[in-house]
Amino acid sequence: MNELDCLVYVSRSTLDDDALPAALADIVKVASYLNREAGITGILTYHSGQFVQLLEGPPAAIDRLMIHLHFDERHQDIRIVARGRIQTKEALSWAMIAPEQDHPLRKSLGELLSAPPQTIQPWRQLLLQMMLEPSA
Repeated sequence: MNELDCLVYVSRSTLDDDALPAALADIVKVASYLNREAGITGILTYHSGQFVQLLEGPPAAIDRLMIHLHFDERHQDIRIVARGRIQTKEALSWAMIAPEQDHPLRKSLGELLSAPPQTIQPWRQLLLQMMLEPSA
């Protein structure tokens, strides 16, 4: 059986604002390759000093990635805010993409971060919408 999980975590960035664009580019480049090999797709974004990442893939692969992420010095205070079983991946066309920082849905992301839902669907819906709708 091909089980799939979706996990969303939030972490606090240790980067200064000047280093952020290069760090995001590096994360996307490396993660795109490694996550594709592990069967993981995802979305990465940044909001008010926090990274928000949605991951979809086999549960064991996601667990291994989360262990690895705890050793990444670009962030700290990792919190899993939601995790759940999914039927299919919705983030199919990329391994890791960072939405534009000026995206109009950032306010909605801020609202989710201020009162994090414990279910995966609100996170998944918003982050996928951010990816599919072009920024202004």
